[in-house]
Amino acid sequence: MQQVTILSTLVLTLLLLVGLFFFLRASVKDRTEEAELDFSSQPQQLAHSLRAYLEGRSYRLVEEQGRRLVFSGVVAPSRFLAIFLTLLALLGLICLALVLAILLPAGEWAFALLPLLSPLAGLFYWRKARRPEQVVARIVATSQGAKLVIQAHRDEILVLKDTLETANG
Repeated sequence: MQQVTILSTLVLTLLLLVGLFFFLRASVKDRTEEAELDFSSQPQQLAHSLRAYLEGRSYRLVEEQGRRLVFSGVVAPSRFLAIFLTLLALLGLICLALVLAILLPAGEWAFALLPLLSPLAGLFYWRKARRPEQVVARIVATSQGAKLVIQAHRDEILVLKDTLETANG
């Protein structure tokens, strides 16, 4: 009976590690989306606000064709997320080491070394998360003001929307 409990705990721990692996992979996934945002301001005012906002976020204008603007920047990795992923990996590997040490007592010292691999999770995130990113924006005049069609990271779009709504009322 005890063997069944240990084996089921091993299966659950392995499932935990699979989930951790996919969480780690998702942390560096590109999340570019396209959105249409309506503003009551004039297209020129919106373009000026957009440019000021993105340049303040360390993007630089690389192409301007009429109402189409292309900005380029680099996404910096998050220290918090690197540390968080390292801690999650540490906890997962400690659990795996404990289960394996109970299941296979002959190799308990070798299993104790497994948690030392946890910094690899943070290192993986740190190397993959730093990447160039583009923001492509097109401003279209409408009867109520201007429409911004933007292609960018989804988090950038959310912050941009709130900032420009405040600036352009």
